[in-house]
Amino acid sequence: MNIVSVTVGLTLMASASPMLLDMAITPAIAQKKAINFGIAETSAVTFAAANEGSTQLTGNTPLGCEIFEVSALAYKVTCTEGEGTKYVQEATRAFRLATEDLSCDDNDGNNGHGNSDGYDCSNPGNGGYANNVRVFDFPSPPGFTGHQCTITQNWGLDTDAFDRSKNKWKGKSCTPGDIWHSSFYENSDPNAWMYDVNGHNGWGDHKDY
Repeated sequence: MNIVSVTVGLTLMASASPMLLDMAITPAIAQKKAINFGIAETSAVTFAAANEGSTQLTGNTPLGCEIFEVSALAYKVTCTEGEGTKYVQEATRAFRLATEDLSCDDNDGNNGHGNSDGYDCSNPGNGGYANNVRVFDFPSPPGFTGHQCTITQNWGLDTDAFDRSKNKWKGKSCTPGDIWHSSFYENSDPNAWMYDVNGHNGWGDHKDY
């Protein structure tokens, strides 16, 4: 091996060293970012789920998270992990607080009296559960779980979460397919909704509401 070959070899090795170093540490960087994103997303999802459908913000704001009001009763929570490092990641989730609880605590049948906060829930002629200008067959649930309703669960009305004898929710409903994703919501028909889901998840008023 002559001096020229040695020189050329050393030059090529020196040129390739930074590239080889980047290739070696890239998986570690990606892993660290993925871990930070997972932590941030978990905090955001947990807080949003706990507050979805509540009448007011509940629980302490998680460490590293900020709450922003998007519109009336609609909020988003943004959580950050790895602040101050080059591995910082953030995740955002939207949620919506409940408006007025239209479920009946005084479902007394058609006896001519029995109003809930001025709204006659159980007597003839009320036409159902009124929200704004629309009337629905059932009251909206206090919130939704992370599970999508099946066809047989009928918007959660045919599950243990809803008491048909009292027309009242006992807990959060599964999530109807019409609001499983923003695109499903936008393409849904409010006339076919079993209860009012307008503006769910901060997506704004439905165009056909």
